[in-house]
Amino acid sequence: MRKKVIPLLLLLSAMVAPCFGSINGNVTEKLEPEIVGQVNQTDRVITPAEASLLLQLRTLWQEHIFWTRMAIMTIIQNSGDKDPVIARLLRNYEDMAETVQPYLGNESAKNYGDLIEEHLIIAAELVETAKDGNETALEDVNSRWFKNADEIASFENKTIPVLTLEMREAMWHEHLNLTKNQTQQLLAKDFNASIDTFDRIEEQSNMMADSLAEGIIQQFPEKFH
Repeated sequence: MRKKVIPLLLLLSAMVAPCFGSINGNVTEKLEPEIVGQVNQTDRVITPAEASLLLQLRTLWQEHIFWTRMAIMTIIQNSGDKDPVIARLLRNYEDMAETVQPYLGNESAKNYGDLIEEHLIIAAELVETAKDGNETALEDVNSRWFKNADEIASFENKTIPVLTLEMREAMWHEHLNLTKNQTQQLLAKDFNASIDTFDRIEEQSNMMADSLAEGIIQQFPEKFH
């Protein structure tokens, strides 16, 4: 995965600190979270490898939702930067796959990336269809989007069994529903409501990132200690 510049990580650390609760995490100029060596809510000492994975997945999920919102807006406005924005959004699946590769292996990581890529492509299609106002086509796209979400949840459960299928399906469905709400609000030019929804999306994406990280850590403890 491409190295992140220090300002981005410093900004991210300030964003994620509240969600770590008693961990009080932030990043120093050496990019080493202060959560290393601290005790988290489950009375487990956070190792450098654990902190690194937590931060990587938080970063990728923040990029996921930020570029999704930008893609929604540029599709609705049909602005000149639509193609570059969507291309940058799609880079997220590659980074996701690269991040989980050390734990899941090459083939599983590629399969996971493919599912995330499909999720992002369908999301862009959903916005285009909602903009056109074709209800029949929108229902079809929506159905395919939720089917893909269930496939992602199933994949996560099979490769990381500590992540229950019910939990991951519920989290993915919430992510989709919030994104749909944001799209509808932006189409209606209800910008204040869309910002409120995005705040909820941001909070929920942190939960998805942390859940995935914790699942990987529990599934492969030898890689973190």
